[in-house]
Amino acid sequence: MSKELNFSLPENCVCFNLRWVTRAMTKFFDAEMRRHGIRPTQGTLLLTLRAKESWSMADLSDALGMERTTLVRTLRPLQRDGLVMAEGSGRGGRVELSITAEGREKVAAAMPAWRAAQRAAVKTLGEQRWSALLADLETAALALDKAS
Repeated sequence: MSKELNFSLPENCVCFNLRWVTRAMTKFFDAEMRRHGIRPTQGTLLLTLRAKESWSMADLSDALGMERTTLVRTLRPLQRDGLVMAEGSGRGGRVELSITAEGREKVAAAMPAWRAAQRAAVKTLGEQRWSALLADLETAALALDKAS
């Protein structure tokens, strides 16, 4: 049964509910990927970096929909561990990011855990529901991006 959409009730807040589900999903993926020494947010970042030879900080931030300060914080441990390389200078200069050979190995080792988490999450939601939800979330994100 659906909740009544009385938006004066705090439990119906769109932002709260999306963040609540996101935290639960991140916790679930984290439990699966922790044994590989990376967090889900880092895994997504490494997968994205693997897709191209190199990325500018600005392009990667835009592609992931992340604030640059959040991206920098997420990148630090990956750089420290030799999984990501940054070339160039900050402070107005262009910074180029790329995944290292060690980063590619880390992604390859973590992929089975990520795929298992993916399958379990989609099974819980149902494939049709997930497909519709994914389309709805993309539509909402694009519309809200234009509005802001």
